[in-house]
Amino acid sequence: MDQVREKTRGRGASTTARAAKADPAPVSVSPIDLRAQLRDDIIRCVLMPGQRLKFDELRTRYDAGVGSLREALMQLVADGLVIAESNRGFCVAPVSIADLEDITDLRVELESKALALSIQHGDDAWEASIVAALHMLIKLESDITKAPHNGRLWEERHSNFHDALVAACPSVWIMRFRRVLFDQSQRYRAVSMMQSQTPGRVHKHREMMDLVLARDVEGSVAAMAEHIRHTAANVRQWLSLHGQDMATTEFLAEPDSDS
Repeated sequence: MDQVREKTRGRGASTTARAAKADPAPVSVSPIDLRAQLRDDIIRCVLMPGQRLKFDELRTRYDAGVGSLREALMQLVADGLVIAESNRGFCVAPVSIADLEDITDLRVELESKALALSIQHGDDAWEASIVAALHMLIKLESDITKAPHNGRLWEERHSNFHDALVAACPSVWIMRFRRVLFDQSQRYRAVSMMQSQTPGRVHKHREMMDLVLARDVEGSVAAMAEHIRHTAANVRQWLSLHGQDMATTEFLAEPDSDS
């Protein structure tokens, strides 16, 4: 009988162990990781422009507490990706053509300064990083239209290429504000790609790389400005046809005290 009880306890312990392994306890999310997840979902339009950010829904989606969520959202308010309104909580920042044009003008100015300084200070390792980043982008070009799920990887590698171009810029403040504007531009680009997964023009990125590696500051800056404005023009066209509902927040239509 003792042997039977021992076997029964053994099977029970084994079953409990398997259950614990199959259904692990939720892992808490650090404030930094939580902010990064929210930021990424806003930029990729998983959380849509103008969308109310209700704590009950966010707690379920991100497995995080209200305090951590509030802290992360306040940081994103500072980045211009989220807006906060007294007694109404938080909402994803809306998009508009006027906002797009403002972002584009500022981004051209800062990206041009960062690129010029990067060309001035860049070394051989910097050049190699640009070549490697473009190579990774090119490898996706033929696959992206066949496999739209690679869109997120495309955006990541596209961002990496642009980051590599300006990586040698020594100005901390230019790079800080340049990142804010780049993220805003990426969000607008994601909005326009909701109905089209057409990738960017890799040959234009190659032309930019050739100008940068030749240390042609004037040509590089001109190519970068044209690239930014061309992308913005495509987004502007999409917004003029489809973006009317994204120009306001859900605060206007759905007031409540959930947050």
